[in-house]
Amino acid sequence: MARTLFCLNARWTPVALAAGFLVSQLAWTPTPAHAQGTAPFALPGVVTGGKAGEQPIYFEADHLEGEAGERTRATGKVKLQQGDLTLKADELTHTQGDNTARALGHVRITRQGNIFVGPELFMQLDRLEGQFIRPQFWFARTQAGGRADLVEFLGENRLRATNTSYSSCTPENTADGQPGEPDWSLRTTEVDMDFAANEGRAKNAVVWFKGVPILAAPSLTFPLSDARKSGLLPPSFYFDSKSGFEFAQPYYWNISPDQDATIAPTLSSRRGVGLDLEYRYLAEHDAGTINLFGLPDDRVAGRSRGMVDISHKGSLRQGTLSETSYSLHISRVSDDDYWKDFSHDLPSKTPRLYDSNARIERVLNERNWGLGDSQTTLYGAVQTWQTLKDLAPPSDPTLSSIDTPYRRTPQLGVMSRSGNDRGLIWQLQGEFNRFTNADQDKVSGNRVHASGRISRMFELGGLTLTPALSAQSVHYDLDQSLSNGSKSASRTIPTFSLDASMAFERNVNLFDRDLIQTLEPRIQYVRTPYKNQSILPLFDSAPRDFNQYAIYSENAFTGVDRVSDANQVTLGATTRMLDARTGAEALRLGVIQKLLLSDQRINPNGTEPITQRLSDMLLLGSTSVVPNWYMDGTTQLGAQNHHMQQATIGVRYSPGAWRTIGATYRYTRDSSEQIELGWQWPFAGRAPDVQQMMNLASSPDLNASAQKAAPAANSCGGAWYSVGRLTYSLRDERLINTLAGVEYDAGCWIGRFVLERVAVGQTKATSRLMFQLELIGLSRLALGSNPLRTLKDNIPGYKLLRDSSMPVVNRTSPFPEDD
Repeated sequence: MARTLFCLNARWTPVALAAGFLVSQLAWTPTPAHAQGTAPFALPGVVTGGKAGEQPIYFEADHLEGEAGERTRATGKVKLQQGDLTLKADELTHTQGDNTARALGHVRITRQGNIFVGPELFMQLDRLEGQFIRPQFWFARTQAGGRADLVEFLGENRLRATNTSYSSCTPENTADGQPGEPDWSLRTTEVDMDFAANEGRAKNAVVWFKGVPILAAPSLTFPLSDARKSGLLPPSFYFDSKSGFEFAQPYYWNISPDQDATIAPTLSSRRGVGLDLEYRYLAEHDAGTINLFGLPDDRVAGRSRGMVDISHKGSLRQGTLSETSYSLHISRVSDDDYWKDFSHDLPSKTPRLYDSNARIERVLNERNWGLGDSQTTLYGAVQTWQTLKDLAPPSDPTLSSIDTPYRRTPQLGVMSRSGNDRGLIWQLQGEFNRFTNADQDKVSGNRVHASGRISRMFELGGLTLTPALSAQSVHYDLDQSLSNGSKSASRTIPTFSLDASMAFERNVNLFDRDLIQTLEPRIQYVRTPYKNQSILPLFDSAPRDFNQYAIYSENAFTGVDRVSDANQVTLGATTRMLDARTGAEALRLGVIQKLLLSDQRINPNGTEPITQRLSDMLLLGSTSVVPNWYMDGTTQLGAQNHHMQQATIGVRYSPGAWRTIGATYRYTRDSSEQIELGWQWPFAGRAPDVQQMMNLASSPDLNASAQKAAPAANSCGGAWYSVGRLTYSLRDERLINTLAGVEYDAGCWIGRFVLERVAVGQTKATSRLMFQLELIGLSRLALGSNPLRTLKDNIPGYKLLRDSSMPVVNRTSPFPEDD
């Protein structure tokens, strides 16, 4: 029998769609505040479609019957379509008098990948009121679904669901692939939603995992979009060898659209009760964070403990030619032992040095002195340090010899430079500093310095020549007398340099790859006269590291207080291999050495002049020519004995996502020798074919059969991964730092267990056990401590098992088409 198709130009928005969206929101989503960081329990965004009700309605059915103007009954594979909404049923009856519709038998609604099925739907179309009996649902966005006993439509913008259950677990996540109780589910007795107010309220919400309730709330509210909303966050907990069991229950406070705060009371079984606070703000020209931690009564230490970390950045543009920027950073801890007792949550990458500073600068773009465009910067700053001292016993010398840096109170300066990279390039700087130090044995005082540099690049065919002339002048007014009895001193030192380089290319084929090989020789001459500076203080100068950038520096010191004399030539050559198609670098090899034409009387590493004509040789290299292998390293070879003085050599093997293993060797003669090993590797179960999944996801003609054949984005069949990083000292024959753990991806949930051990001395260490349960489809509701940051910071090449930036291929819906 021929199917009947007809169109109704009616203003009808089937609210059954809204019901689907209601149930789709039965997930708590930690939405980002200011596009990153922690946020409260919230819900995925609601897409209402807006103009759907203004679009025509199309009916399609095997049979149509009824009375004109009163009632229409469609049976046999009924299909109703309006815009991107499709409704299917065995039978649909529409009564025109009260404008009601009733769908019976295999009722199915789809829109934008979301699917809702149930036995019966009744709707009063004018008031958008009605009921959907026992619907099941599946949502493309979260790749999860569930069921409800009843969904009630209470008007255009309100609805209620009774006895709901939500989960991302499907039969494909189980060992035998058979239906059963999901590993986890979110269950509620009632959910009310008001789309106009953008608010939902759930009663008796409970998260179940493996048949055990792990999180419950008798009543909670949540937003119905990605908007932030105040509320409780998942609790975190871990075990620390110094603090014992630690538990924190954070609360998110959405203060305003540009301000929020996270307040987390903490409980330590050994130390007591504390409070962790993070406040963030984001304005048009200003942004900042305030982090505070307080432990009023540390039962272990017998005193109050705490930490303050404040950061602020802002800018103010005055027209197109000038801009003022400012910043503030304050970082302080309560005591010298803080870095050992709370090593997992320090505000500084240098655990025993904490920098506090404030800075303001104004940038002016202008034309000066007939030399073309220029940029002038006026700046002022103050900087102080907190140094954590330790009265260490002689048996543990690693905890002593912490040098206290100088404070700048204040720093005032001006810097101007040319605005072009061609032709004549110049730079001028003048600066005043007041240096003080918490160590009273160190000299303090004022320093004024001025410097200038002018250079020009000449391109002569394949040869590039860059001559440069610079000068540095400094004057000191000190609080203590120098060794010559004076409290003031001055010096001015000029420098001339000439840099020459060339570049050659040729085409090669290696490992079935078309490559371009370059040869880039470079030679640099530097001439700086000797000036005795031994009596001058050392406020901010230190010897430069021996690397590929410092070896070409005109001065062997950083800072202003020392300028090394030089009559030297630096020779180097680098060869690179570039991918002929993409230009990506596949290999780099280089060798650099310095030749002294006369003795260097100011030695950065000692008091005796350097008489040796050849410096140590620097060898460097990196390559990714061999597929899946990445190698890089630098080596410093002694010029006289050809012994290795320093070396850092690393190799990493990464055949695919979630498969990486790397090793790094670090050596410094007469100081340290270490080996680091890091990895992330599956050792049991099945991992997904990521490349196939990404190829399918990016295909414009992805169809249902391809989706069914594709590996599931939220399923990897129960895969176990080993993760870790070990640092072993060959000199001391002991493990210094240890990070090791396992990750289990069950497809609809992820479990992590990680052990971290950090050395705080030769014989002391802090250990921490971290556990996390991540429920996929519940918008990454994660219970327990968060070891992800630790893993990403410590394991080179580590990749999240669920990377939100990776394309997602939809899993097959649990509700297959009947036709």
